[in-house]
Parts: sequence; structure tokens; C-alpha cells
Amino acid sequence: MDETGDRGVGPNASDFFAMTALMVPSEDDWNVRTTAGGLRALIHTSRPDTNTPLHWVDHFKAKHADRRLRAARSLALMPSAKVIHVVVPKRSARNFAGMSDGVRFYNYTTRLLLERVAHAAKAWDGGPRFAVVRLGSVKGMNHSDTEAYLNFVRQGFVETWGVPWEHIKWPPTWTGTDWDGIQLADIHAGLLNAALRGAMDDERCAENLLLCKHQLYRRGGSLLGYGVKVMGDKTFMTGRCWWRKMRVP
Repeated sequence: MDETGDRGVGPNASDFFAMTALMVPSEDDWNVRTTAGGLRALIHTSRPDTNTPLHWVDHFKAKHADRRLRAARSLALMPSAKVIHVVVPKRSARNFAGMSDGVRFYNYTTRLLLERVAHAAKAWDGGPRFAVVRLGSVKGMNHSDTEAYLNFVRQGFVETWGVPWEHIKWPPTWTGTDWDGIQLADIHAGLLNAALRGAMDDERCAENLLLCKHQLYRRGGSLLGYGVKVMGDKTFMTGRCWWRKMRVP
């Protein structure tokens, strides 16, 4: 799991914050390694055997449109992967109590993402799964506080409407970007970022994101609220010209 955008809600903050989960069954972990390794070889052409982690902001800048396209195509070829995005429009977040606090903002967004991971694991094709969760470490965050909050939620002190927490190995762990799965989640988040930074009527900005739309987690055929969760004003997503294409697997 990884994030994109900043957690601030002030006037100089980004328009949105998002967290992304990439879920792959353990028997297909090889696919994660080969996809990440192939993309590293693409980026580090002078040293194709490099172990330098992939970073969207460093290696997939807008000037490298070819890299973005190849990354999206590579991710789209992972047949058993499922993706979940939680998007927080800042104009909505400002209206929620406590969201001006960066720690509470991060903790609540993480909760929304893990709730959907739990549901996806329980409803996995072929039978329920047990999700081992690794989140990208966030500089300046005390992740033990996040774990304490999530424990509070899991223990029933906050209503979560039947979230099957038992399908997540507890506790989750925060790790560096050396994990291949974290690097690929970062690219998925970057594709989302590029789409959401475009104008509402600009379909081209989402072309790469749409290549991976079949991987989004759907529940009963529904995408909104599951594979794409928007906290607050849903039109931040649904009002975009490309959303109707996103809804179709």
C-alpha cells in the first residue's frame, strides 16, 4: 500500500490525498517480483540489474510519457491483482471534524483502505484469503499511533458495519520502498494522481489509469465505495468525463 498527495488541508495543500492498495495472491508473488524487476530494468538502462527502488515522482515524471505507458501496460498484465483506491478531496476533508490534524487524517484514510482490503480478502475469487498487509513508511509519522487507532477500531469501539477484520493478519507492518509490492502500489497511486490532476473534461490524463481498470475491486458489480472509495464529495471522481469508462471492468 502507498499514498499520493499530501495530508495537509490548508490553502497551499494539494487538491486531494489518496491511498492505494495492491493485492496479489501469495502463489503469484513471482509476478510482483518480475513486474517490478522488469520496470527497474526499463528505468535503469545503464544498470539493468540495479536494486534501486522505483518511485513515481522520481522515475515517471510527466516528461517520461513512454515510461508511464509501459508501466501501466505492465501492471495491467498482472492477471490476479486487485487494486483499491481511497480518495480524499481536500474541499470535503475540511468539513470533517478532526481532519485538519495530519495524524488523524492519515489514520482515518488508512482505516478506510484496510476495511476494503478485508472485504476483498474475504470475497476473493476461489475462496477467502488472509491478507498480509504492508504499508509504505511515511516520514514523520509515528506508525505505532496508527496501529493503536486501528486496534481501537478492530476491537469494536467504533462501528465498522461488519468489516471482516479477521481476514487481515494483525498487526499490519510499515516498511520501506525496497519491497517490490510497495513500489508497484506507488505506481498505481501515481497513475491515479496523474488522472486526478487533469481537468474534469480531459480524458487523455486517465488513459494509463484506465488500462488497469479491470483490476479494481468490485463488490456485487459495484465499483464506487469498494475499489474506489471517495471520502466526501463523490463528484470529485464521478464528475470526470472518464469515470463512466472506469466503471466498466
